[in-house]
Amino acid sequence: MELYEKLKWYQDTDYYPFHMPGHKRNLGEMCNPYKIDITEIDGFDDLHHAEGIIKECEEKAAALYHSEETHFLINGSTGGILSAIAGSVKRHGKIAVARNCHKSVYHGILLNELDACYLYPEYVDEYGINGGILPEDVEKLLEKEPDIQAVVITSPTYEGVVSDVETIAKIVHSKKIPLIVDEAHGAHFYFHEKFPKGALQCGADIVINSVHKTLPAFTQTALLHMQGPLVNREKVRKYLGIYQTSSPSYILMSGISRCMELMEQQGQELLEQLYCKLNKFFEINGKLRKIHVVTASITEYNSICDFDISKLVISTRNTNITGKQLQEKLNSIYHLELEMSAPSYGLAMTSIGDTKEGFERLEKALLELDGVLQKNEDTMTLWKENFSGKTVYKIAQAQELSQEQIPIESCCNRISGEFVYMYPPGIPMLCPGELITKEIYLLLKEYRGAGITFQGLEDEKSEKIKVIAEK
Repeated sequence: MELYEKLKWYQDTDYYPFHMPGHKRNLGEMCNPYKIDITEIDGFDDLHHAEGIIKECEEKAAALYHSEETHFLINGSTGGILSAIAGSVKRHGKIAVARNCHKSVYHGILLNELDACYLYPEYVDEYGINGGILPEDVEKLLEKEPDIQAVVITSPTYEGVVSDVETIAKIVHSKKIPLIVDEAHGAHFYFHEKFPKGALQCGADIVINSVHKTLPAFTQTALLHMQGPLVNREKVRKYLGIYQTSSPSYILMSGISRCMELMEQQGQELLEQLYCKLNKFFEINGKLRKIHVVTASITEYNSICDFDISKLVISTRNTNITGKQLQEKLNSIYHLELEMSAPSYGLAMTSIGDTKEGFERLEKALLELDGVLQKNEDTMTLWKENFSGKTVYKIAQAQELSQEQIPIESCCNRISGEFVYMYPPGIPMLCPGELITKEIYLLLKEYRGAGITFQGLEDEKSEKIKVIAEK
C-alpha cells in the first residue's frame, strides 16, 4: 500500500492517538493544502529575511510567549537546538549539558567539535524515569569548569518533569553565560496558570518549543525564543539560516500562525477543559491495584520543581508486564496508540485536542488490564536509565578514530564508537567516546531482553556495536 493511501485508510479507523501531534487529528481546519502551497513570491515574505507578514506573525508569537524575539522553525525543535548551540559556543569550546538531553543536542556538540561536561539528573527509581537537574549540581560544575560557554538542559522532560529553571538561570547568569532550555514539550505552559511556569518566565535566555508536540500544529513546527543580553542573537539568526531549509513550507508556517491565533483566543479555555479532564482521569488510581498513573505528587522528589500532568506516565513496575508489552496490548486490543514505552512504563501524551471519549477509552482499557495482570513485587533493579558513563574522547574525536564492529555481548569496558538510544525519546544511552561500563553493558542486555530496539547503531538488528579499535 502506498503511504498516502495508508494514511487515508488509517484516518478512518478507530485507533485513538495518545501521541503527538497535539491536534490529535481532531482540532484545526485548513483548506486543500495544494491550494496554498507556494514559494517566496511577492507579498508573502521570506522566512530567512522576514520583514513583512512572516515577521508580523513571529512578533505576535513573541507577544504571546512574552519573548523579546521569536522565530518560526519548520525543521522542528532540532533546527532550533542546533542553531542555539552553534550560536552560543565557539567551535572547539566547552558546553555544560544535561545528560538526558535529546540527540539533537549531541549532534550540535558533534558538529561544532565541542567539549561536553555533563549534568546528571536525579533518578526516580519508583517509576524508572529521570528526575530534574539540581541547581547545586549546575553551580558545582560551573565552579569546576570556569571556561564553560553555555548550559543546556531539557525541561520539561519527555515524561513531564520540570527542573528549577529559575534558580538554575540565576546561577548560570552569575557566570555571564546563557542558559538554553529545550522546552520542546512545554509549548502549552504559557497559556494557563495551572500548568508549570515556562522557561522564558523563569529567565532562560534561549528557549525552544515544539508547537506540534502539545499544541494543535503540524508535525515539524516549532519556535525559538531569545531574550536578555547574554545571547549572541545575530549569530543564532545566522545558524537558523543554515540549519533550516532554504525552501520553508508556507503550509507549515501558516499552521504555526493559526495555532498561535487559536491559543490567543481560546487557549485559556481549552487548557482549562483539558485540566478538568485530566483531574477526572487521575481518579483511576483509586481503582487500580497494579498499574499506576504518575501524578503531581512526584514533585516530592528533590530535583522535581513541577510536573506536567498532561503527560500520562503509566507505570507497570508492580505488574508482570513491561511498558512495551503494555503499549502493545493497548494497541492490539483497544486500538489506543501510546507515544512511547520504556521497560517500566508507557507514556500517553495528551493535549487540548483530546476528547472526553478518548480519556474514557483509556480508563476502561487500563482498568480491564489491571484486573487480569499479575502483581510483581520484584522490580527489575537494572531497568534504570544510568547515564553516568565515563567520557574518554570527545564525540567528534571518537568519530575520527579507527573503529571495529563487535557483538554487544563483548562490548563491556570498550569505548563506544557510535550513539545508542531508544527513539522515542531519543536520549543517548551511549555517546561516541564513552566507556561502556559494566552497568551500561548490563543495561543494554536488559533492554534487548525486553524487546527494546536501539537506534543509532549501524547494525539494524541491534546485535553489534561499533567500538574504538584497540591498538
